[in-house]
Amino acid sequence: MVKILVELSDEEDKIVDVYKVVNGLNSKQDAIREMIRYFAVDIRPKNIEEKTYFK
Repeated sequence: MVKILVELSDEEDKIVDVYKVVNGLNSKQDAIREMIRYFAVDIRPKNIEEKTYFK
């Protein structure tokens, strides 16, 4: 299991809240879990040079 801390702006928080209500979910955590299925993610390190990371 992976836990990720997500900081949302006020506007993003409202979007998640609306998604939660529209889809009949119990919590914002459930709403975010459902929403991330629609996105592709590319994770890259920010404090390590790519040469070092991909060795």
